[in-house]
Amino acid sequence: MASPLIRTIQTACLGFGDVLKKRPDVKFVLVPFAQEIANQPCDIGYPQAELKQKIAAWLDQENLGFGVERLDWSLVEEGWNSKAGPYAASLEAVSGRAAALRATLYACPSEAVILVTHGAFLHFFTGDWASFDGSKGTGYENCEFRKFTWETEDGQGIHLKEVGGAKIKMGRPPGVYAHVLEGIEQVEGQNPRHIKVGNGKI
Repeated sequence: MASPLIRTIQTACLGFGDVLKKRPDVKFVLVPFAQEIANQPCDIGYPQAELKQKIAAWLDQENLGFGVERLDWSLVEEGWNSKAGPYAASLEAVSGRAAALRATLYACPSEAVILVTHGAFLHFFTGDWASFDGSKGTGYENCEFRKFTWETEDGQGIHLKEVGGAKIKMGRPPGVYAHVLEGIEQVEGQNPRHIKVGNGKI
């Protein structure tokens, strides 16, 4: 699965090209709910027809051994890139689509799922900010991968748990992402770039 922004599609194709070429049984689904949180130009995707055209041209150029038809475009609906409704740049919308995507993956019959998505969205998706670094806007590096499993947390339902990650999950620090999302509390005098929660080794 991948967010339908060009950079995540390219990362998935390059990172898992051999599997996508040799294993037609492995699905490659584009998932708009996994797009990045903000409505900045770099986080707004293209309508499906235009995106498909751009990815087709890129795949032809890269010669990875498969074409644009290898991707499942069925979830890339009209308006997925509108930053409105469930895709809005608001705390409510981002939290809602993160929860919906978790529920979808939990119900997925596959033994394992690879999700190529974005650093800021991952904090909402995993519900953990233990490694958050405000200077980067995330606790994740480019192309970093982490492994997660499901666990029951204090009788409060099923949650994602990072394998080998922080022993204690940390919630969103006050004010984080207030500069890009509506509905987040403002913290007077706080520079979001100076927020550092931990190093993920708690």
